[in-house]
Amino acid sequence: METIELPGMTPRRAEAHKGDFGKVLVIAGSDCMIGAPAMVATGAMRTGTGLCRIATFKDILPQVLTICPVATGFVINPRDMKSLVEFAELHDAVAIGPGMGTGTSTKKIVLEFLERHRGPLVLDADALNTLSLLEASEWPTRRDWSNVVLTPHMGEFMRLMAAVAKRGGNIGMAAEKAPVTASAPRSLADDDDDDLPSTADGVALEMQDEPAAATAVQSPVEPAVSGGPDRTALAELLSRATGCVVVLKGHNTVIADGGRIGINKTGNPAMATAGSGDVLTGIIASLIGQGIPCAQAARLAVHLHGSAGDLAAKAIGPAGILATDIADFVPRAIAAYMKK
Repeated sequence: METIELPGMTPRRAEAHKGDFGKVLVIAGSDCMIGAPAMVATGAMRTGTGLCRIATFKDILPQVLTICPVATGFVINPRDMKSLVEFAELHDAVAIGPGMGTGTSTKKIVLEFLERHRGPLVLDADALNTLSLLEASEWPTRRDWSNVVLTPHMGEFMRLMAAVAKRGGNIGMAAEKAPVTASAPRSLADDDDDDLPSTADGVALEMQDEPAAATAVQSPVEPAVSGGPDRTALAELLSRATGCVVVLKGHNTVIADGGRIGINKTGNPAMATAGSGDVLTGIIASLIGQGIPCAQAARLAVHLHGSAGDLAAKAIGPAGILATDIADFVPRAIAAYMKK
């Protein structure tokens, strides 16, 4: 099994300021999901982001910022997507989707950002569900898909992959820009509408003893979950079809970038808690915003997310930890990682 080296994290200079550690924009939330954008922002800030802004709707922004007061806010005007896209240009990474629903406003935002925003994007939850619902003629164009990270659980994956296949494989995306090998293309598995749980819903990640942090993400030679579907092949299939980095969440989360596959080995059953996936989205966006390339950031984020969950379970117990607990232990996970 090939070991994939995780990127390093440089100690902060004594004269550092918040502008040195990236600006992250979180576009998320709705009336019934005010916690989602706050969890993403908390994950980003706990990972070291210098500045995080939350863009959401006027009616809920005060409540969202009460949950995460270290973030600042931006009011989304569904009739003025231009201002939101222009505001996003001031940031180093943008995360879109958690808790947004799949209505008209979400569709406008997802399409506008994929077509007009050239910086890195992390698409999660309802951003992925929105893509799955698009008609063939609506599918967005984009010059470079390699700086887009998709973070589906299995239910989201099956819906999205079905939409990708229906639109003809790479559906106009720049899949040819993704690294490829000589392996023959795999056929698409039968569609399954079951919305299976995952890290986003709190599915357990496997606990392990780690000899070194660099061995936490490895290139697999067998399915991520014994007896289950070969999620390594599924993640690779979606990555190659879209040109995006794919984080297929679940037990032993799989990370694919069109050329390499990684399986995460950190985490534990206590992470089976709502909002865990939102925190992961924030961690990924934070690392990208701090200058780590998307594929490396995704692998490191999944490792740190699971490690934080391990530390939280050790300190609190084998059940009952909250997504905020996972976020709160991310700095300790980073400290442990930097010592190895």
